[in-house]
Amino acid sequence: MIWLVLAVVAAGLARLVWGLRRGLSRQGRLTLLCRRAGLEFAAMDLFETSAWLPFPMFGRSGHGTENVVWEGRRGFDIRAFDFWYEDASDDRPVGPRRRLTCAVVPLGTSGRRLRVGPRDVDDELRSVLGLREIELELEDFNRRFAVHTEDERFAISFLEQRMMEAILALPLGVALDVNEDTVLLSGPELPPEQVLRLFDAAVAIHERIPRSLPSLYPPRPTEGPHEDRWFQGHWSSEPIDGPGA
Repeated sequence: MIWLVLAVVAAGLARLVWGLRRGLSRQGRLTLLCRRAGLEFAAMDLFETSAWLPFPMFGRSGHGTENVVWEGRRGFDIRAFDFWYEDASDDRPVGPRRRLTCAVVPLGTSGRRLRVGPRDVDDELRSVLGLREIELELEDFNRRFAVHTEDERFAISFLEQRMMEAILALPLGVALDVNEDTVLLSGPELPPEQVLRLFDAAVAIHERIPRSLPSLYPPRPTEGPHEDRWFQGHWSSEPIDGPGA
């Protein structure tokens, strides 16, 4: 019995050591690549802003952000990062840890639910969101991506041809989601070189957001005693306490 306990402990230690070495190697490679590209890099999320992104996985009890990449002159709003969360359930309070590479882009308007996902990937989120599929005019785009939305008018307004070309430059396996004022790019954990490619794609997407969107879908008010605020996946119309309430 003792040997079995020792074997389990040894396996756990080996996994921990492997994880630490893997993390340090990834961080070192990203640091070097960012330095060469003139980008900023932080091993941890310095501003802890990812916890407030309006997408369900960021509201989980067990999650974390690391290996953040951004460009100093553009600010922190456009950034790429590694994200992990624990896929827990009622039967397994501590579930397996899933690792993703993500990027966020500010939309500057009040967007509608939209998901542009790789067509050849079994996308469980599509059925959970209950969105309907639409097709666009660019055949190369339709072959690679499936577009699901709650508002066809918003999807067509957002996915202009220049925007579709920018999305086609995403690394393979990466999906695009829109909700409220944020665009999220997410996919399996990418090699360090592909993280920088994802960041470049995020910049291109930001530059190609149609100028007509803010007038068609004005941003929601951000101040006032009864503001509608996105909080971990749910809108709240309750008065906001504190300064500005």
